[in-house]
Amino acid sequence: MTDKARSVHDAEPIPAAARVEIEALLASGDLFRYTAPENAPVSLLEREFAALMGVRFALAVGSCSAALFLALRALDIPPGGRVLIPAFTFAAVPSAVIHAGACPVLVEVGEDYRIDLDDFAAKLTPDTAAVLISHMRGHTSDMDAIMALADARGVPVIEDAAHSLGTLWHGRKIGTIGRVGCFSFQSYKLVNGGEGGMLITEDCGCRTSRRR
Repeated sequence: MTDKARSVHDAEPIPAAARVEIEALLASGDLFRYTAPENAPVSLLEREFAALMGVRFALAVGSCSAALFLALRALDIPPGGRVLIPAFTFAAVPSAVIHAGACPVLVEVGEDYRIDLDDFAAKLTPDTAAVLISHMRGHTSDMDAIMALADARGVPVIEDAAHSLGTLWHGRKIGTIGRVGCFSFQSYKLVNGGEGGMLITEDCGCRTSRRR
């Protein structure tokens, strides 16, 4: 008799070694990163994650939703700016766009759950402020075509890679193709931190989007 497969809805338990580190951190009483020592756990995480992804900068945040919001703010998206997002996405994505004061615009997807490039091209208008691509459930849209169309209009691309840590697009790591990549460490993601997120970029000064 074979063992019953584990439900994909069951989060993995936190390993004993990790619980020891958590207990040590709680016992220290110092949960505010800016008063922590130079090699505090969160700083080491950022450094190691940046090295893993091959980028200059990584910033740990409370969630991937927070990373998406901060990416939009860092890119200086104007109030009411149109942000293209896939119709196949998670509620946190349009919520982050609205929270940032912008307007989400749904782009159709095909039967393979990838961006419909004809609809994308039609909706990529002169008043588009940004593109936010969700690689939902590992379904990676044609990033070559998306980047070419967005770059031609000078529109920044943000990657929501919450579901796609470690996946590649033609040899390039998902999350490193656009201006900013956002990741999740929520319990059901590829790295289980209970909750948390990460923002990565090569750009130390993101505020270069067009003002309208």
